[in-house]
Amino acid sequence: MFGSMFGNRSFDYEIYVMIDGRWRMDKRLEGDPGAGKMAAEQLEKNAIAQANALLGVGDFTAVKVVRTREGSNSQTEIFSKQATARPKTMQTRPYRGVFPVCETIYDFTTRASSSGFGAVFREFLDKQNATAVELLHSPQHQRKLADQSNFMRAGIYSLAGSQTQPGLPSQAERSKKLEALFDKLITHTRNALAEKNLPGLETGSFDTMVERMKARYTQPGDARFYVLFQVSKHLIQMSSYAAKLDFALKIMAQRVHAENDVLLDELAASCLDSSTLVQDLLGHRANLAEALVALAELSTGKLAVPTAPQPDPILEGLNKLLGENRLPLCAETLWDRIQGNLSSKALLSKNDPKKEWQLTRNLNHKLLSMAPPAFKEAVDHAGRMRMERVRDQQG
Repeated sequence: MFGSMFGNRSFDYEIYVMIDGRWRMDKRLEGDPGAGKMAAEQLEKNAIAQANALLGVGDFTAVKVVRTREGSNSQTEIFSKQATARPKTMQTRPYRGVFPVCETIYDFTTRASSSGFGAVFREFLDKQNATAVELLHSPQHQRKLADQSNFMRAGIYSLAGSQTQPGLPSQAERSKKLEALFDKLITHTRNALAEKNLPGLETGSFDTMVERMKARYTQPGDARFYVLFQVSKHLIQMSSYAAKLDFALKIMAQRVHAENDVLLDELAASCLDSSTLVQDLLGHRANLAEALVALAELSTGKLAVPTAPQPDPILEGLNKLLGENRLPLCAETLWDRIQGNLSSKALLSKNDPKKEWQLTRNLNHKLLSMAPPAFKEAVDHAGRMRMERVRDQQG
């Protein structure tokens, strides 16, 4: 099917969703004439897969994909599908951290805020295969979230409740302020689409793009925003968190200007917010205790990367850069996950509850010996609470 059609031709794909009886373009995937037949085939498959996945997000009653040949105005509808049932209502999730007090739209785009958005809107982001960085810099994802206004407001209200700094107004007032700022961010991101001759990755290396942005935008926060805005354009084409993490790690491995590492560290950390990605990277572990120790070893770059059936290049790259202390936000994200799992009521060994006490005791000792100073007190407290629960259960 594909071989006779593509040849050296290049095709673009537009994904449409139907809302309230009207078609609206959701995303455009652009083909590369020099990418080859296999890449062209994969782009079409990705467009259809992404359209199909959208039926489970929001109140879309139908989706379709339209193919356009490069240099031609002729369009062909290659896929369409009606929703068979009303999509399940998504639920926001709690955020254990402290959400920062945000005064400007750029306060929203810091890692401290991004991790909050990533936690609360996890179900939405996973269905989109999107990071929180993309949500905060991509008009497409912001529009999808805004389409689900009740879900969006519930998440922002939850983030307002995570603002525990002293002297703040009521949660309702804080929520209104955050909603207003998010509306401004949506407008700002949409306006960024109209920026002419915006430096991009296609013009050279990542560092070159950053330097050109700094020369073009001198107001605080502007250059950083537009760098991540441009990077998000590349990420939205990728269908998995693993591919996005690999994208960030490869750029870091090839670069020499460490002062720009923080932006890629934020992106990588946003990928590691995904539980699915972390589980895939670690592979099978005998129990939760082993998985948490593996995360602690990974945070310092000391994880023994499995070599069978073959080494995972993404895990190898992540382990190496963590060992070189180039990914402090990623290390912090891993320890947040460790602390959260240690504080949970999940058994360390579901297959043998009788070993729970000994596993908990050994785990607490190992984690405390590896925990960075900023996490030692919290890890110690979580470990003690877990030991008390096990002791009470085994009485």
